[in-house]
Amino acid sequence: MSETMNMGNMDLFEEITLPHMDDVFRFAMGLSKNRAQAEDLVQETYIKAFKAFGGFRTNSNAKAWLFRICKNQFIDGYRQRARRPHHGGEVEELAVDPVRHSIAVFERQGIENPETFLDLFGDEVNRHLRELPEVYSRALLMCDVNGLSYEEISEILDVPIGTIRSRISRGRAFLKERLENYAEELGYGRQ
Repeated sequence: MSETMNMGNMDLFEEITLPHMDDVFRFAMGLSKNRAQAEDLVQETYIKAFKAFGGFRTNSNAKAWLFRICKNQFIDGYRQRARRPHHGGEVEELAVDPVRHSIAVFERQGIENPETFLDLFGDEVNRHLRELPEVYSRALLMCDVNGLSYEEISEILDVPIGTIRSRISRGRAFLKERLENYAEELGYGRQ
């Protein structure tokens, strides 16, 4: 009987989580910047999610739950690597950007670090995104670039949904005000 229950749990787990695998992979790529590491991170995320699936409420947000697990796995991996003795040479030292790969910086900036996304935009848009206060840019990029819902962003950032709505609205207004002239130069008229 327990074997049937396990198969039922596996089926339910797959039904709820597998539709989000591509999103989790893109998220992991944004964190690790390395395909092989992202693939490992997705695998670790799904293993951990399956082990914790007994506590998952089926009516809650599976995508946000998986993102949170992925983020925590990534942070745990950084912590484990930081505790290991380092035996690398000078070339390896030069190849690692200490600011980007610092655990302290990662934990302060988190998965919502706009640097992950800024390369997607042109210089003018990028400049104004960098001027946008971080609390607004995080929520805005998660919504408009990652396609996350307000509820998902609220869960990931652990901020009330009303605050998320406000931050996204203010971020959009900030960018609209600064990019109207740029849009006109590109041939987009005021509507």
